[in-house]
Amino acid sequence: MTVLGRQMSQEMDEQPDALARIAGRFDSFVQELRRHGADSRHGLAVLARGSSDNAARVAAYAAQARSGAPVSFLTPSVYTAYGQSPEAYASWLVLALSQSGRTPEIVDLAVSCREAGALVIGVTNDGDSPLAAASDVPVVLGVGEEKAVPATKTVTAQMLAGLAVANALGGPRVAAVELDALAGQARQVLDDGDAVQALGMELAASGALALVGRGFCDAAAFESALKLQETAGIAAHGFSTADFRHGPVHLAHAGVPVIGFAGDGPADDDTRDLIGSLRTDGRLARLVGSGEEADIGLPTTTPELTAILATIRGQQLALAVSRARGVDPDQPEGLSKVTPTV
Repeated sequence: MTVLGRQMSQEMDEQPDALARIAGRFDSFVQELRRHGADSRHGLAVLARGSSDNAARVAAYAAQARSGAPVSFLTPSVYTAYGQSPEAYASWLVLALSQSGRTPEIVDLAVSCREAGALVIGVTNDGDSPLAAASDVPVVLGVGEEKAVPATKTVTAQMLAGLAVANALGGPRVAAVELDALAGQARQVLDDGDAVQALGMELAASGALALVGRGFCDAAAFESALKLQETAGIAAHGFSTADFRHGPVHLAHAGVPVIGFAGDGPADDDTRDLIGSLRTDGRLARLVGSGEEADIGLPTTTPELTAILATIRGQQLALAVSRARGVDPDQPEGLSKVTPTV
């Protein structure tokens, strides 16, 4: 009997061990980056596509919220198609993320940024990849081969590694006690899947979904939407909670279910308030969070690490909806593991 999503489920289950290994190297990552002058750079520029781009949102928000550093998301086609030079980023730290390390436009622009004088940090799962070779400091995730097309363990690993890069810019670091607890909390989330399974059945017939989050949980909303798109084939869309209020909230009143992600950070109250008001209006709205009002719980931790745990919940939801729809998420139609955009 074929088990839908067997490979995806197995790789999701490997996340606690993968996160434990990266958490154990977190401080050494920060120290190495500072030895290369990361804390003297003028800002953080992010270079990524797809799930890697969503993972980078954690680093981007941390850089701004914790050190006050300016952040820019590079648009590859500006440089690859229009021929612009990245010399304006000569004094910046460039965080380039690619799970395979082989996406041509990411590698090519990383090379150009390094030649322009930027400090390029390449986060990849393959230490022998072109991205690793193109980087001043390659950060190799080492989470093992990922065979399912939807990225899971590499995404949460990128989030944690990217957070180390943001911490290297300055400001308060994530506490060691929180890092030490992360793997156990990830295991707790993975072992507690009944509510997610029930929600997956509830959402299986939906043609569209809206996923919202603010602050660090913004990353979980966008990544969970992408997972639902590529696995279940649902028109799922990620939104900042604030942006959702500026027009897209009409989707909820038109019958589109809304899933909110919220931890205990100062930006998360807005998401709880939104989900609460939609429920009061009789809309289909569910909360993934750490508070008592959550439909699906999350362990309590720092806002940065909540994003990682919430992303695992999003993976569980994508797997559950796919199975409820009879779709195998391991090999989604029309997708491959490496997307060679240029």
